[in-house]
Amino acid sequence: MLKSYLALLALLFLLVVWAEAKKPNVVLILSDDMGYSDLPKFGKSEIPTPNIDRLAKEGTLFTDAYVTAPICVASRMGLLTGQFQQRFGIYDNIYGEGKTRLFLNQTLLPAVFQDVGYRTAHVGKWHLAGNGLKQYEGGTPRDRGFDESVGIRGGHANFWKGTSVFRNGKEFPAPEYLTDFWGTEACAFIDRSHANPFFLYLAYNAVHSPMHALDADRARFSMVKDENRRTYDGMLLAMDRSIGRVLDRLDKYGITDNTIVVFLNDNGGGGSTDLYAGHSRNYANNKPLSGHKFDVLEGGVRVPMIIRWPKLAPAGKAYGEMVSSTDVYPTLVAAAGLQMPKGQPADGVDLLPFINGKNSSKPHDWLCWQNRSWLPRKKGGFGVPTPKVHNSAIRKGNWKLVRLSEKIGSDIPPPAWHLYDLKKDIGERQDVSKEHGDIVRELAAHFDKWRSAMHPTVE
Repeated sequence: MLKSYLALLALLFLLVVWAEAKKPNVVLILSDDMGYSDLPKFGKSEIPTPNIDRLAKEGTLFTDAYVTAPICVASRMGLLTGQFQQRFGIYDNIYGEGKTRLFLNQTLLPAVFQDVGYRTAHVGKWHLAGNGLKQYEGGTPRDRGFDESVGIRGGHANFWKGTSVFRNGKEFPAPEYLTDFWGTEACAFIDRSHANPFFLYLAYNAVHSPMHALDADRARFSMVKDENRRTYDGMLLAMDRSIGRVLDRLDKYGITDNTIVVFLNDNGGGGSTDLYAGHSRNYANNKPLSGHKFDVLEGGVRVPMIIRWPKLAPAGKAYGEMVSSTDVYPTLVAAAGLQMPKGQPADGVDLLPFINGKNSSKPHDWLCWQNRSWLPRKKGGFGVPTPKVHNSAIRKGNWKLVRLSEKIGSDIPPPAWHLYDLKKDIGERQDVSKEHGDIVRELAAHFDKWRSAMHPTVE
């Protein structure tokens, strides 16, 4: 009897171990300020990106993916909370203790995985809950669900060997070109963690300014006449190489089939204009989209996005319905068989039933955006936010309603809405609001309803 009992316990133990081993790993990769058309899979590009192309070939590519904001901090908050960040008062990149406190009340995606025993790591750019080197109490990666962290705290950094980075709060000089270093650190984490479920957030600061590329990478693009664009190409080439090292590491340990890889960009490319006194100008290519980073036009909020998971994400599929970066949170939580945090509203949905054909409806009927504008200083320096100027937009189906530079005040009439048919005019160049007044009124009313449910701007 005792032997049978012990045998049963042993069997149950093995089943538990087997079940634990079957939990999928997660690698969430975020690029920074990349142009929508700078990947061959999304546009015409001179930059070879074989590793990102591999993800698209082996996974599902989303042609109509959007982030929640056209700017770094707000977009990252939307991604890591699964919510419109306007729910807790975030409309821009500006830091303040008040708005940071509201953000700190949210359960971030890695914390959900950490709570059930996943090993979690942040590698690369953080840019949350602080300004540059300063971090508000409770706002570091290790406070927000990561067991370990190595990266930069602010929004951008020198890419060269020797630049200051932080490992679990301790500063040290990067031993190699920063984009390569993030790949080295990501691979080292996989080396340490591959035997157990892990969650890796790999947030590159490439291809954000400053424009720093290795000479060998720039030399690959001698055919490109514009020197600045040549540097950009070299930076993106390095990021793709770094991603390739991570994918190869998954292959090495035989865990590719049991690892969900998500790739997306934080917002639109910075472009080559001087609208923002040079800040974030990186010579990215958003064509044929209009606008760029900071805009709620397509070039500011539509981004490349890919999900690779051999078990449930169809390989080589291009999914054309509208999806959001808020969908990443519930998709990964559901894929791992976990539960969403109680009391935290989810604006995203689990995308897997939609892309594998189990749900034939659309993930979203509409998406809304509102951010505070950034205006240039007259004499150089960074763009400065103007608290009483907003950019607003809503997309429903193929219709996109946009209102730019809205000055808020009781005696200031808002500018007119502009309406675009994205099916016919992806570049948002032909305003058809006068021809479709009924659609303008419908979408404007829906936007106002959404906006009234959000938190006021927090200073």
